[in-house]
Amino acid sequence: MRFLFRLAVLALAAVGAKSIYDKLAPKQDQFLSTADTFLGRTQAAARDVGAKVTDAASNLASTAQSNVAGVKDAALHGADEVRSAAEQARDELTDADATAPTTSTGAPASS
Repeated sequence: MRFLFRLAVLALAAVGAKSIYDKLAPKQDQFLSTADTFLGRTQAAARDVGAKVTDAASNLASTAQSNVAGVKDAALHGADEVRSAAEQARDELTDADATAPTTSTGAPASS
């Protein structure tokens, strides 16, 4: 009895698979053309996006390089200003030391 039940289930599965095949086989070409169309559109979109990303990356790189050059120039200019201010302060201190009278502390007063 168990054998007949299993055989019946197997037969129904085969009938179901055959009916699905009969329904979908005529539409196979339609499914393939739809898939090809989708694939073609997707590939074209991917190429466009890739080109745009490449352009954006090169623009970003060139902008970064120009900004780096600007920052470098500003840093060099700032360093020059600091250097000249330090030299000016050193000169002023040297001049102040040269013109200031030297005062020496005397011996401690004896009591």
